[in-house]
Amino acid sequence: MELEKLKIKVIDKGSGQTLFECTRDESAKAYQAAAEFEEMGLDIEVITPSLTASLSTSLGLSREQTEAFEKSLEEESLAHEGSCCFEENKKIH
Repeated sequence: MELEKLKIKVIDKGSGQTLFECTRDESAKAYQAAAEFEEMGLDIEVITPSLTASLSTSLGLSREQTEAFEKSLEEESLAHEGSCCFEENKKIH
């Protein structure tokens, strides 16, 4: 996975343009920028890399290894139906 994808991005929903980006360590800056863009009347979205993506990149996993890891997490989650990850048989996170 490319390091570029691990940045937090503030996106203009209308145009899809990236208005601001930073590292995960600077997340407060992203949310501050998002608030400022919203004050200007823009409809924005903050996109944060998932924990799985961050861990896979940190471990240096290949795309195939990352896909296998994500699949194993999904299977593990589904194996615990009725736990905190489910609500009325629906996965909630």
